[in-house]
Amino acid sequence: MRPAASHAMRAGLASAWNYVGRVLGLGWTLAVVHGLGIGSYGQYAVAVSIAAIVNAAVDNAFHVRSLRIDDDRYERERAGRVIVAAALGAIGSVCVTQWFVLGFAGMIAAGEMLFNTWKSRLLRRGRPDVAMRADAARQTSSILLGLVGLYAVPDSTLPVAGTLYALPYLVVAALCVRFVTGRRPALPERVPEFLLLTSEALAAAVYTQGDVVLVGWVAGETAAGYYSLAVVAALAISTIGQNYANTYLEKMRAAAGHHSSGPRFRDTLRAGALTGLSMAVVGAGLLAWGGADATGTIAVVLSVFVAARTVNFVLVTLLIVQRRDGLRVRATVTAAVVKSAVLLVVIGPLGGIGAAVVSTICELVLVFVYHRAVFGPRTPPHRLPQPERTYR
Repeated sequence: MRPAASHAMRAGLASAWNYVGRVLGLGWTLAVVHGLGIGSYGQYAVAVSIAAIVNAAVDNAFHVRSLRIDDDRYERERAGRVIVAAALGAIGSVCVTQWFVLGFAGMIAAGEMLFNTWKSRLLRRGRPDVAMRADAARQTSSILLGLVGLYAVPDSTLPVAGTLYALPYLVVAALCVRFVTGRRPALPERVPEFLLLTSEALAAAVYTQGDVVLVGWVAGETAAGYYSLAVVAALAISTIGQNYANTYLEKMRAAAGHHSSGPRFRDTLRAGALTGLSMAVVGAGLLAWGGADATGTIAVVLSVFVAARTVNFVLVTLLIVQRRDGLRVRATVTAAVVKSAVLLVVIGPLGGIGAAVVSTICELVLVFVYHRAVFGPRTPPHRLPQPERTYR
C-alpha cells in the first residue's frame, strides 16, 4: 500500500469511528430533546460548550506539547496532566448539586482531559484510528448509561441523566492512575509558552463554541438547541481533517513541520470538498424531511465552514509542529474577538442563520492566513525551530 493510501486509510478509519460516536451522540441529543424538552437540551448544550472552553484552556498546552516533545519529558507532563484533570473533576463534582450547568461542565471538561491524556500516546504514534475507536467505545457507554437515566428513572431530570452520562469517565480516570505512579509529575516549564498555548486554546474554544453560548444568550435556549444541532454535525464532519493530519505526525516531527512532510495540499483540498459536500447533504436531508427547517438551513450554510475547517486542521497541525505558536495565537484571538463582536450584532435580527454565515466567513479568512503562513514566503526549512532540549 502506498504511503498516501496508508495515511488516508488510517484517517478514514479514525473518521469512521468518530462518526459512529457522533451518530450515537445525535441519538443521545434526540433522546434528551424527546425525554426532557428542547429547553433542557439547551441547558445541556450550554454546559457542554462551557466544558469545551474550560478543557481547552486547561489542557491545550499539555496537548500541543505532547505532539512535539521527547519521550522522557512527555511521560512527566502526562503525569502532571492527570493530576490537574483530577483536581478539575473534583471541583465539578462538588459544584454539580448546586449549580448543575457549571458543575457538569467541570466534570465533562475533566473527563475529556483524562481521556485525551490516555489517547496522547496513540496520537504521538500517528494512530488516530485506534484513539477514535476507544473514543467511540467511551461514547457508547456514556449514552447507554444516560438513556438509563432518561427512561428507567421515574421523573428523570437533566442532572440525573447527565451524571449517569459522565460515569464512564471514572473508568478512564482509573486507567490513567498508572501514568502517575513511579514518575515525577511536571507541568510545562516555560511559563510564556504555557500562557501562549492556553490563550490560543481559550480563544479557539470561544471561536468554535462561543456562538452557541451567544445564540442562547441573545435568542434563547430553544434557538441555541436548534443551532447546536447543526454545529455539532459540522464539527464532527470536519474532524476528518484533524485525523488526516494526525497520521503524518511522526513524519512532521522528524522534518520540524516542513510542509513536504504533510499531505499534499491538493489532497487536503479534496478532503475539504468531501466533508463540505457531506454537510450539505445533511442539511438538504433535514430540509427535505421537514420539521427542522432552521437546523437544515444552518447546516447548508455551514457546509462551506466544514470544508474550510477540514483544510485548516491540516495547516494548523503543521504550524504546531513548526512551533509557530505566536502566529496561531494572533490569528485565533483576532478571529474569536471579531466573530464574537459581529455575532452580538447579527444574532438578534438574523438568529442562527446569521451566526452560521459569520462563522463561515471567519473560517475562510483563517484558511487564507494559515495557507500563507505554511506555503508563502517564510523561514527556510533548515532554519525551522529545532526540537527543544530535554528538561529533567
